[in-house]
Amino acid sequence: MLRSDTVVYGGYSAGVCVLTPSLRGIEMVDDPNDVPPGYDDAIIWDGLDVLPYAVAPHYRSEHPETALVDMLVSHYIEQHIPFRALRDGQAIVINGDMSEIEG
Repeated sequence: MLRSDTVVYGGYSAGVCVLTPSLRGIEMVDDPNDVPPGYDDAIIWDGLDVLPYAVAPHYRSEHPETALVDMLVSHYIEQHIPFRALRDGQAIVINGDMSEIEG
């Protein structure tokens, strides 16, 4: 539905990260082994591949994970992984072929 432009998706923090090709790297910020009781503990590294790049949320924000996100951004740069860093309050807006960061 997203690809056919029939729905709008809104997500915050991990909600945007799942749209990326891979969740690799996010373990630097969130422990993938921290699983609530009753959930499968198998780690799925594949994202939904809606966005063609990784996303680093909470970048340079007043969020407890900001320092860890700085390390994540450094990792993406060192590994030549395409990414977008978002400060709290920013959003990626895609309209047709146009994509921009707002906020």
